[in-house]
Amino acid sequence: MAIAIKNAVEEFFKDSPSRLKVAKKMVIYGLSVKNGKIYCNDIEIPYKSLATACNVDQRVVKLTVDSISSNENLKNIFSKFESSANLKDVAKEIGFGVLIISAYDPKEPGIIAAVSKIIADFKINIRQAIVEDPEFIEEPKLYIITEEPLPGEIIPKIKNIKNIKSITIL
Repeated sequence: MAIAIKNAVEEFFKDSPSRLKVAKKMVIYGLSVKNGKIYCNDIEIPYKSLATACNVDQRVVKLTVDSISSNENLKNIFSKFESSANLKDVAKEIGFGVLIISAYDPKEPGIIAAVSKIIADFKINIRQAIVEDPEFIEEPKLYIITEEPLPGEIIPKIKNIKNIKSITIL
């Protein structure tokens, strides 16, 4: 699905790198387009805010939104995006653990399943798993937030999983 979204966005905005940049940022952050406006769930995002984040003029953002709104395929995609809380940066403050994983091939299936099994074997609950999309992020990572910090003895077990490039435990 991510490839289809990336292809649709890149194809539509192929002649405008600045609008492509805006559209990709919207996908990454789950920003939707409804009635010619940008939303983070039910919160309207001013064009100027997104323009600043993308280092473009706010007219570029407006043109991007207008283009998305006028294309049925993109309109259907962008109207359904939602954002959610990401606990990775606050996990330590609330007593949770964070495991960060990089893969040699982030498109290869099975990493989440293998890591989840090892964590479950230690009787630790996973509160959140966040996977950066390899179609939009150059070096994507998998973030697993656990209900408690992970013990050191879990590291060699996770390192032995096929395709794991690196792990970091916070």
